[in-house]
Amino acid sequence: MRKSLLYGKSFIPFFLSHHPECENFKGHTLKCGKIKLCIGCFIGYPTAIITLLLLRIFNKNELFNSDFFFVLSMIFLGTFFFSPLNLTKNKAVKIIQKFLIGLGAALLFNWIMGRSYSKSVNIGTAFITFYVIIIVLNIYHAYGILGSCYKCETPFNWGLCSGFCTIRERMKKNDLDNFLLKFENFSHRILERRTNKKKK
Repeated sequence: MRKSLLYGKSFIPFFLSHHPECENFKGHTLKCGKIKLCIGCFIGYPTAIITLLLLRIFNKNELFNSDFFFVLSMIFLGTFFFSPLNLTKNKAVKIIQKFLIGLGAALLFNWIMGRSYSKSVNIGTAFITFYVIIIVLNIYHAYGILGSCYKCETPFNWGLCSGFCTIRERMKKNDLDNFLLKFENFSHRILERRTNKKKK
């Protein structure tokens, strides 16, 4: 049990940043003192939660349940496409995008819950809608991360990757087995495949 807690403690930087701490991902995190935070999670989710709380506090459901705000929520959520269009390479644009996605998600949830159906139907619709949205977002982000790692000089070799340096140091300090090195063979296979493609 203690060992599991130490492993968890060692991975705290990754739990907060959700990206390796290397140059390839510097545009995906915000630095807060010594801590790096994932822009998507620490801008998008708080924005959605705060917006929902404000809607509840000021009780403006009738206004924000209109079709206009449904369309507005779709426009805000549509800023997701800034990413595949490479517009979010600018960190300021990325932050604005995540803010708008969070705002759009809150307005969409509020619109769904305000429909003239039973509460259980609305909750079910909201659950399915956001489950699909989260899956799509996570698949896209995973694809982006894997793509960046594939192009790296040490692809998926997290035992050597500079992005996991802090984690390796924490594991060493706590006298833990560096199981990240087990991915070394996988890294070699990728490098061999890349070399073979170049030869062809």
